[in-house]
Amino acid sequence: MAGPPRVVARARTAVRAHLTARLEQLADDTGAGHLSPRVLVGVSGGADSLALLATTAWVAARMGLETEALIIDHGLQADSAGVAERAAEASRRLGAAHTTIRRVEVGTAGAGGVENAARRARHAAFTQRLDETGALALLLGHTLDDQAEQVLMGLARGGGPRAMAGIPPVRGAILRPFLGAERDESTALRRADTEEICRVHDVEWWEDPMNEDPALLRSAVRHRVLPLLREVLGEQIDENLARAAALIGPDVEHLDAEAAARLEELRRDGGELREDGDLLLLDAYALASVPAALRTRILRDASRRAEQEAGTPSDKSLLRRHVLAAEALVVSWHGQAGVPLPGRIEVARRDGLLVWRRLDP
Repeated sequence: MAGPPRVVARARTAVRAHLTARLEQLADDTGAGHLSPRVLVGVSGGADSLALLATTAWVAARMGLETEALIIDHGLQADSAGVAERAAEASRRLGAAHTTIRRVEVGTAGAGGVENAARRARHAAFTQRLDETGALALLLGHTLDDQAEQVLMGLARGGGPRAMAGIPPVRGAILRPFLGAERDESTALRRADTEEICRVHDVEWWEDPMNEDPALLRSAVRHRVLPLLREVLGEQIDENLARAAALIGPDVEHLDAEAAARLEELRRDGGELREDGDLLLLDAYALASVPAALRTRILRDASRRAEQEAGTPSDKSLLRRHVLAAEALVVSWHGQAGVPLPGRIEVARRDGLLVWRRLDP
């Protein structure tokens, strides 16, 4: 008997590898006993997510797991509710044991415009559903094409290593099997592969009109910039951009983890030095001895944590100039004033400490 088409077999291998790794990780986690034998798949109705749903339903059933299609209705198009219902029907036909539709509110204010607002709303819904179901993983259908676009946008914005590392294939319970295993871009699937999988399963997919909107950055990169780069630099440019992310990603993850650990070591409770309005205190002298690659990460993470503790989130993003100004309080201290940060807070130096505090209203 002939086996499945090669592209279907590749997709199944990718999904099985990610689910197996997740189960092995959870087996070592003593706090994971409350999780259910369920996996969620984020489904938009597009080819990527439907191909992932079909693949996951097949693999999960053979691993003793059930699959739930989680459909997010962003409400950004006139027929968004109809699109969500059709995605749910397709998911049931493809083997999903459960289908859930969540309507989210997408604001247009803040950094990144509607694209970033939609992503934040979507991921908040993902996190909520993971908590509600106790599912052991959420799978998303990003492909190598998405990774290439993400890296290129990070470069265009002047982003640092984290931006150039692109989309992580694994982040906690969130798995993206089609980005490849162990950051190995050679095992990744392309957008054309997911369309072929949908044709194999005789399922029609939805084309998001936002993907064709030239006013949106990702659409412009997809339809104008990357085709030009392929013409000038060669058809392998997508794979090369994804490979760059695969090379940078492990370094970024290591440095971020090291910075998080050092941040905890540098924290001080303040004692008698703590004043009303203080949010976070670090030992400035000890921080000065930390290598610059870690020091800037510590300052970035501390500033974001202080904003969260202040409870005054800002539409503005923490920028490199903020981090460098905070670093100057550590490495070139000469009595300068504090540095205002997003979220109505500031960081200042006081009595050998770096202090994040609320600004007076």
